This record gives sequence, structure tokens and C-alpha cells, in this order.
Amino acid sequence: MKVVIMNEGENPIRVIVDGDNVDDSTLQPGEDAALESRQEGVIELRELGGLQAERSGEAAT
Repeated sequence: MKVVIMNEGENPIRVIVDGDNVDDSTLQPGEDAALESRQEGVIELRELGGLQAERSGEAAT
């Protein structure tokens, strides 16, 4: 699978290709990237910061 992703949000996005979270990358706001996975692979996107980070930060305090 080949895709081009553009982060149009305000927070960075963590990109994990085919479950390889050791060799992951970060897509900054306004940045785009061409990504490729194995055939029938998985490209996972996780927003960093934002509401989810605020909630987990509240739980830690």
C-alpha cells in the first residue's frame, strides 16, 4: 500500500508502519509524507498532544 499523508492539524502525528514502533516517525503540523507498507499492511496514525494527552496528563496527577 502506498499513501501520501498531510498533517493539517495543530498537533504532531506519530506514524507507525506495519507495527514497527521502533522505527516509527513523526509528522509535524503542515508536513506531508509518502508512506509505504507491505501488501495488505497497516499504517497507523496517532495524534500527539491535544485532548487525549490532556486527559492522560490529568489521570497521572
